[in-house]
Amino acid sequence: MTTTDASPVPTAAVTSARGPWPVALVVCLAASLLPISLTGGSLAAPRVGSHFDAGVAATQWVANAYMLTFAGFMAITGSLADRAGRRKVFLAGLTAFAVAGFVAAAGPAILVVDLARAVAGAGAASVVTSGSAILADRFTGEAKNRVFALFGTSFGLGLALGPVIGGALISLGGWRLLFGVIAGVATVLVVVSPLVIRESRGPGGTIDWAGGLTFTAALSALIFALVEAQQRGFGHPVVLAGAVAGVGLMVAFGAIERRRPEPLFDVSLLALPKFLAVCVVPTVLAFGFVALLVVLPPYLESVEGADSGELGLLLAVMTVPALIVPAFAGLLARRLAPRTILVLSLLVQGAGAAWLATDFHPVGLALVGAGFGLSLAVLDGTAVSVVEPSRSGMAAGLFNTVRLTGEAVGIAAVGAAVSALLHDRIGADAAADLLTGETAGGLSGDYTSALSVVLWTVTVLSLAGAAVVWRLLSQPEPEPEPAPATEPAVLT
Repeated sequence: MTTTDASPVPTAAVTSARGPWPVALVVCLAASLLPISLTGGSLAAPRVGSHFDAGVAATQWVANAYMLTFAGFMAITGSLADRAGRRKVFLAGLTAFAVAGFVAAAGPAILVVDLARAVAGAGAASVVTSGSAILADRFTGEAKNRVFALFGTSFGLGLALGPVIGGALISLGGWRLLFGVIAGVATVLVVVSPLVIRESRGPGGTIDWAGGLTFTAALSALIFALVEAQQRGFGHPVVLAGAVAGVGLMVAFGAIERRRPEPLFDVSLLALPKFLAVCVVPTVLAFGFVALLVVLPPYLESVEGADSGELGLLLAVMTVPALIVPAFAGLLARRLAPRTILVLSLLVQGAGAAWLATDFHPVGLALVGAGFGLSLAVLDGTAVSVVEPSRSGMAAGLFNTVRLTGEAVGIAAVGAAVSALLHDRIGADAAADLLTGETAGGLSGDYTSALSVVLWTVTVLSLAGAAVVWRLLSQPEPEPEPAPATEPAVLT
């Protein structure tokens, strides 16, 4: 767990002590690489499934296994980084990410690819949690706010660039080249990192293994149920068992944390209306922009007949605005309050989803991307600025966990919804073919209709989220409470 006043280890144990901004550069480059692996994997999944003649579930796990472990292992890797050493966990996670990428690129069977992607997701979780802890240790004051904003923007830009890069690499050399290139870049960062990052640890304490493992198991069971529902249906015993297990484990996690003097998460931050609001924003955006990056490729391939290169270009219509808009959002931030910008981001996403629901037009894609981009310039900085400075590191940690958890659940839930709607319309076998990118032919209308229902749901969710965020950010500041003698540690 990480606190903002954590001091580095003694000088003798510091193997590298460069200035802080080279450290930020390495950490942010690593952060941008991780979502490229996610969105690139979603583009590659239909090709992988077709190559191995695999079913829908095995094909979907190419993308979902990565996101499941990415979100699920955030808790335990954050705690481990503070105890074992942040640089050590950062390098271990980045190495695991790179090795797993090479294994996926050479995988002789889809099971090997799926397992390698799961290991890559766990490595990505280690990189995010230890990387943000490294930044919290190396930066203070206003510089900390700036570097966390840069960290969040880097992650967002990775999401935006992923379809373009992934589509280009798959067109050039296939899905194996995609995984190999990502692993190669990660290997370069593994070599460079020890030269610029110094070792540091959080305050003494024990790792909350019970809480961390319970949280990981709960989230994994829930996402497993959502992914399996895409092939089996929501009423299947396996899906129901996974959902019940996820809920039960989450209840057990809450009970465990209430009895611990140093809980895994400082959930008291969620009682602050403004902090809760900035957690709502990325969660809602995950059901729109982030989930569509994974759900749209098979639709565009099946209905529009797009190949890998064309898929990248079509998705670029949505992702390029997410690259450009943050610069203008930064200018808007000088004139508009963060509340206005965050609410506007949700409204713009809702407008884009509504446009796509009625007419699958590039303007709708661009609006969804613009809504996501609006949030990038202010979201991370707002998350750490709405709490007192002594808790900014904790706020960053909990915020990152909520964001990634929301993305994992959003991707799985939207995919399950599209699959369930297709099952009801055309049957399980035909739906399975469409979800792996087979040509839709006369079933194009059914596929489009199912996607439209989901897009209207995203529209309603975006509008409701905008109303909630506006209300939460409009509430007056609560009276400050006396600071406890020791703050509960929280992963970053």
